[in-house]
Parts: sequence; C-alpha cells; structure tokens
Amino acid sequence: MFNNEIMPPYERIKKYRINILGVTQEEIADGICTTIWLSNIENNKRNLTINLATGIAKNFNKIAKKKGIKIELITPEELMQDEDEQANYIFTNSIMNELKEIKEINLFDRKLLKAEELIEKYNITDNNKIEMYKLTADFYYYKHRYAKSDFMCDIGLKISINSQNSLEEVTFFIYKSRNNIFTENYVKALQQLRYAEKLNDSIVNDELSIMILYYKALTYKKLCEYDTALECFKILKQFEINDYKMLLRAKMNHSNCLNDYHKFDEAEKEYKEILSIAMKYDYKDFIAQAYRNLSELYFNKKDYKHAAMHIKESLLYNPNNEDISETLYFASKVLQNLNEDVEKYLLQALEVCEKNDNENISLVEKILYDLVLIYIKKEDKEKLMLLADKAKELNIDYSLIYAEIGEYYRGRNEEKSIYFSKKSRKKIKQIKGI
Repeated sequence: MFNNEIMPPYERIKKYRINILGVTQEEIADGICTTIWLSNIENNKRNLTINLATGIAKNFNKIAKKKGIKIELITPEELMQDEDEQANYIFTNSIMNELKEIKEINLFDRKLLKAEELIEKYNITDNNKIEMYKLTADFYYYKHRYAKSDFMCDIGLKISINSQNSLEEVTFFIYKSRNNIFTENYVKALQQLRYAEKLNDSIVNDELSIMILYYKALTYKKLCEYDTALECFKILKQFEINDYKMLLRAKMNHSNCLNDYHKFDEAEKEYKEILSIAMKYDYKDFIAQAYRNLSELYFNKKDYKHAAMHIKESLLYNPNNEDISETLYFASKVLQNLNEDVEKYLLQALEVCEKNDNENISLVEKILYDLVLIYIKKEDKEKLMLLADKAKELNIDYSLIYAEIGEYYRGRNEEKSIYFSKKSRKKIKQIKGI
C-alpha cells in the first residue's frame, strides 16, 4: 500500500484514512467507536484491539469500494502488524523474492544491502536471515565470488549455531567446503565435510548426506585420488536422488572421474545418460556441459574430430552457461589440433573472465599465455605489447608470459628482450619471496 514503508499501526491507520481514502475520522469510526476513541488510536494514546481493527478494516474496504478506489482488501491482521512483523513480511515477500530473480552482481549487492539494513534496524527472524544468507552464499558461489560466498556462509553459520539450528549449520559447512574446493583448499574442504558429516549423524538427513558425499567425491577427484572418489560415488548411488539437478551433478562428476581415470567407455555411457536426462528437462546448462565433457573424453582419446564436433555443439547449444569461459578456453585447446584459428575463442574467454570470473586467476594466466604464443607466431608486436600491459594490469603471475616475450625479442630488439627477461625474473622472486 505504501511501497513497503514500515510504520506503527496507529500511523498506518491514519495514512490509510487520509492518503488513500481521503475521509474523516467520523466516517471511519461510524458504527465502531467514537471519533475521540479513533483519534486516540491514531495519536498512539490507545492500543488497537482485534475487534476495533476488524471494524476499521471493514469500513476502509466499504468506503474504498464505494469511491471506486482500487486497493487490495485490507485485513485486521494487516492493521495490527507491528514494525518487526511488517519488516519480516517485506523481507520474505519482497526483498527475498527479488534477490532470487536478480542475475547481475551489482544489482544483487544493492538489494542485499537493503536486506541487511532491515536486519540491522528490525527484529528479523533467524529463519529468515538464514534463508537469505544461504541464498546469497549460493549466488556468489555460482558467480565465482568464492571469498564473498564464504563470508555469507560465516554469517549464516553463526546465526545457525546461536539458534541451535543443526540442519542449517550442516548446510553452511557444506557450502564453505565447496568454496574451498574451488579455491583448491582441499584439506580444509575435507575437514569441513567431515564435521558436517559428524553433525548430520544426529540429524540423519538424506539430502544433506547426498550433498556431503557428492562434495567429498569431488574433492578426492580434484586430489586425483580416483579410487576414493569412486567409492564415494558408489555409496552415493545407494540414495534415491529426487532432485534432478542434484542427480545430474552427481552423475556428471562421477562421469568426469571415470574420464580422468581413463575409463572412457564407462564415462561415455554416463555422459549420454546425462544428455538424455538434461534434454528431458530442457536443462540447457547441463546439456552444454555434457557435450563439453564428451569433447574432453574424445580429446583424451586423441579423437580430435569428434572432440571438435562436441565442443562446438556445447557452444552453440548454450553460449551463456555458467562455465562459458572454461568452455571457450577448452575449445581453443581442441581446435588448435585441427589447425583452426583459435584466437577468437581465447579473446572471448578473456572478456568473460574480466567481466564475470575475475577470481579465476589460473584460467586468466593460461588464456593470456596462449594468446602470447599466437601473437609471437604471427609476429604481431602491437598485440604482444597490449597483452604484456594487460597481464600486469590484472595482477597475475606474468613471469612465464614475460619470459616468452623476452625470448621472442632476443636477436630482434635486445633492449626489450633484456627488459622482459628482467621483469620475468623479478616476478618469480616476488612470488617465491626471494
């Protein structure tokens, strides 16, 4: 009614009467109470009771209908809501719903700030706060903002512990573990998963068990401990996974593990099952990912023709999937084996990284290095210099990039050769703390 404005009940009644309906106290009090009584309520000198709220709401709705004013039906419960209740209603029905729909980071940040202002000013329930910090941790994780996601987890974890909500405590430990997985802090990730598992032993929640096993398997896969990872996936298969997205994620990482372990036939079968399920639900991100992983499988088998066919299918099918930068970079690795010009794929990957994936430093380094090799081969000195500046600007480990440029200029321009070689050595010493 008032654009999510929070106000005490007495002020709300007064504003409804004057701003919305434009009527006198006599008209609203008619048949309910005296004008003086209503005046005392509007001036916070008497408390509003449920009987009075029912009568006032009835008169509000009757007058609005008579005047042709289109408003939602006013209820006595709405009139009696205190400021904390109003804040919680706005928090869940406005701010949280908007956060769920926002895709752009800056807009999400601004809406999150509004939510946190409500938390600071009003008594937002622990359950509402926990839901918000789960949502925000998830959002930043999928936007590759792992540090920000972890910060959201820490706040949510503290609230969960203080409110003795063990289920959500387990959830936040799982969320923290996945941030550590993708920042390569595998030991820490496993510690958090073991603690989550221990807490879940008293809850016995199958959904949490599935998540714990999934991320344990993924961690061991990242550590190249394939036997342990496959054992986790074997246990995971004993659970009935009703959420098709979770099922696809589990099958995908199982397939990837088989692929990495060079069990190509088993992996190929799994990938094709994934494609079938993903197409059934029209889950474009996973269709694209399945094609990308099939490409990797054929790449591992040195079948570059089929690898190229599947990576192009992945890019065509869903060019805006979450891992597009990784997919574009992999496309360049595949297609260079067929002597295709891969510069455009690398430049697109770099553009996406700078825009959406700036924490993925290792990928940026690989992209820039491959571009340097291309421009050295083309003897494009102008673009080489642009890349040298870009590497320094992005504050990455540019030692290998500068070493290649220094080697290129040897015999061509000794001054530049010496400059880049010195800069390369200086960066290596800086990184190693020498």
